[in-house]
Parts: sequence; structure tokens; C-alpha cells
Amino acid sequence: MLRVLPLVAGAVLVAGTVLAQPDAATPRLELRPNDRVILIGNTLADRQQYFNHFETTLLALYPQLQLSVRNLGWSADTLTLQPRPLNFGDATQHLTAQKADVMIVFFGANESFEGEAGLPQFEKDLEAYIAQHRAAKYNGVEAPRLAFASPIAHERIERLVHVDVDARNRELARYTDAMRRVTARLGVPFADVFTPMREAMASAKAPLTVNGMHLNAGGDKVFAVVLLTALGLAPEELPAGSKSYDDLRALINEKNRLFFLRFRPLNAEYVVGRRVDPFGSVNFPPEMKRLDELIAAQEKKIWRQARIVNPKPTKPARPVGSAVSPDQQGAQ
Repeated sequence: MLRVLPLVAGAVLVAGTVLAQPDAATPRLELRPNDRVILIGNTLADRQQYFNHFETTLLALYPQLQLSVRNLGWSADTLTLQPRPLNFGDATQHLTAQKADVMIVFFGANESFEGEAGLPQFEKDLEAYIAQHRAAKYNGVEAPRLAFASPIAHERIERLVHVDVDARNRELARYTDAMRRVTARLGVPFADVFTPMREAMASAKAPLTVNGMHLNAGGDKVFAVVLLTALGLAPEELPAGSKSYDDLRALINEKNRLFFLRFRPLNAEYVVGRRVDPFGSVNFPPEMKRLDELIAAQEKKIWRQARIVNPKPTKPARPVGSAVSPDQQGAQ
């Protein structure tokens, strides 16, 4: 068991909260130097780019790996329904464009509205999704290493008197268990974030979501450690809140703002001083090359700053149960 210490950026999990590392039998997510890590899935993935605590903490813990993180999340996505604007390109095209080495996948929340009757189809769809991506080589060399995260719990908020929170959590728990079964059978890492987030919500002094379902800034800070812990990537001691951490997150916020323009040009009225076609495609116009250059330059700054946040990369804290090997942890 891992007792959570003061969280980065000054947030603190409720006193006494204990997060369990993954069971010893659970497959571990492996991280390698220079991995391109993709967050993909529903609103839980999408909204992480607003606050960026998961990415910041991950890079602060493993600066020596020089990871690149890209957020391809899209609100309301399900395993099988992912509508996009005209000519936007599908997930395969974008994962290939980003040369995905690792995919952290967020589904189950929207599917849970189908209730118990929808579980058999959800499990079939999940199996098919895993098979599809295991057969791909987005980085041109090998299949991406997959990890799945469950939905978070539904938070009880006083003003939302017409929401049956207990009923929603029963369905979310069912779909979390279904994901656990399928991923265990197929040997895929799985992060149960439903259980620890439900406990954190119950004891938090202020709401962790804006509407019971979607995390606010404070909830994102808590969730960052919950997810890292559930993936077996959180050490027993996390970086303390500091200006260095805030500086690192500011760099990541700017990088992700640039990537948002790159990934969703229809949301940007102007990109690098020139208007872009509101119906872009995966083959973006020449202006996007400038964004790629800016993102790459920003990433180099992020890696340098991450070493300031964790100034002893040769002796990083050993994550309990992590698949990050000692030689990779100490890689320079």
C-alpha cells in the first residue's frame, strides 16, 4: 500500500487516503527512453490538457526518459463511435502521425449509460479495440504498448439534486469490472481509477468535479497521482510543490496549447498569423510545419526544466511495481 504524500503543486489528498499499487498479477506499463506517450479516449482524456498535472508529474518523475506526451482525447468518444469534422482523419491516421509508442486509453464512462444490458457488447468492443491496436505499428517498428484506465466515479454534488449518484456509480463499477476482466484475460495493463477517486471524492473538502462527472483543476491534481499510482509509476515520495514544478507545468501548458492548434486547427481562427481552413485534415497546410517546429523547441525546454524539478536523475525513486527498469531510470 502507498500512502500519498503532499501532492505536487501544493494540492493534498485528503488525510488518511491510501492508494493501492496494482496487484502483483497485473501487467505493468513499460516506459522506455524517448517514448511518445498518447492519451486517447473520452472526456477524461480530453480535459487533462486543460490542467496537465498528469503529464507534468510524469515528466518530473522521469526526466531522464525524455518522454513526449500527446493528447488525442475527444469528449464523448466511445470505443466504437468517434465522430469528427469533415476530412479530419481517423484515429489510425493521427496515431501514425504521432508515431505512438505507448497508448493510455480512457473509455467506459459513456458506454456505462447502456447499463448492465450493454456489458456484453462493451466487452466485445473492448477486445476488438485491443486487437486492432495490437496489430498496428504506428511508430513503424512495433505495436504500441497499451494501458487502459477505468472511468472515474460520479461525485455527489449538493446542488445536483436530480442525479441518482448511487445508480450511476453502480453502472460505472460494473464497467470498471468489465474492463478489468478483459484486460486481465488479454494481458493488458489496467488502472482502476474508479475506486480511489470515489474515496477521494467522499472525503474531499471541496468538489473535485465541475458537474459530478468532469474533473476541475483540483480534481485533476488528485487524479494525476491516482492514475500514476494505478499504473505502478508513482514512487513513494512525490516531488514537493515548488516554483520549478509550476515552471515546468507552464511550459507543458504552452506546448499543449500549440499541439491543440496543430491537432484541431478548426478550433483556431488563426495559426502562426495566417487563417487556416476550418475543415483541415491529417495532411495539414504548410502553416502547420511552423507549429511542429515550435512544439519541438518547447519540448526541449520541457526536458531541461524537468531535470531541474528532479535534479538527481541518476538515482530516481523506484516506482513500486513499475516496469521502468533501473538502467532506463538512470539513462542520461
